[in-house]
Amino acid sequence: MLVSKLVILSVLGAAIVASVRFLVVPGIGSVAKYLKLSAKARGQMLGYATSMPELVIIVASAAAGVFDAGFWNIASSNIINWILFMAAVLFWGQFKDLKKRPFRDELLFGGISVALPLFLFAVNVQGSVYLAGGLVAFFVFYKILDRRWNGFSRDTSDGSSVTGGGLSGFLKLFFGLLIIVVCGWKLGSVAEELILTLGIASWIIGWILGFVSSIPEMSGFFEVYRKHHREDNLKGVRDTQEVLDSLVASNMGNLCLILPLGILVMVLL
Repeated sequence: MLVSKLVILSVLGAAIVASVRFLVVPGIGSVAKYLKLSAKARGQMLGYATSMPELVIIVASAAAGVFDAGFWNIASSNIINWILFMAAVLFWGQFKDLKKRPFRDELLFGGISVALPLFLFAVNVQGSVYLAGGLVAFFVFYKILDRRWNGFSRDTSDGSSVTGGGLSGFLKLFFGLLIIVVCGWKLGSVAEELILTLGIASWIIGWILGFVSSIPEMSGFFEVYRKHHREDNLKGVRDTQEVLDSLVASNMGNLCLILPLGILVMVLL
């Protein structure tokens, strides 16, 4: 049974990768180009979109009474996202971009998104309703500072050769997210079976799910750089801006929006 479940996890992971590679990233590119959004805005759209598995998993886990697995999915996913982000930056030789002053606030909030879940576990307050409200308030604070320091500009000068109109972009994005949601829900069901049937520790399942649910972010990081490389546009900081904002949006969304939702589901049910 364990082997079959691991096979299912692998298949779901492959489906998520294909969805991000061929639907989500191209869809966001087309929509962003149609709306004339900046690299920063594109990155944030990608980050929130690739957090859909964490959203579905924590809701399914909390509803099934295995909230700890969902919590560790969030915590481990944020850590793994950082590792995958650095892997993409180093692979494409863009580490020097991170030294730019405009990126310091994103790096700060990205670091907080990794450290805070571990702190919450250490003080054992994962299930507090007050914590849920505090995390949402922290997200609002983050967005206010992000808007004040960085803005949300429009930009059509990135040299992108994304094709397709707004409608085709929206359709790609919709179906890509639909695949991610369905796969994420199935991942939550598999986690429940592994914990309740096989007696595997919740934190172990959470880390496994964290790795699988980080696949969309990994695909997004590498695909953004690959796209710029293919278009001979791997220069400046637009590519790293897009990738870094994808990381921070995903991690902050996981921590401050998705985790509170899981807490509320656990408390209400």
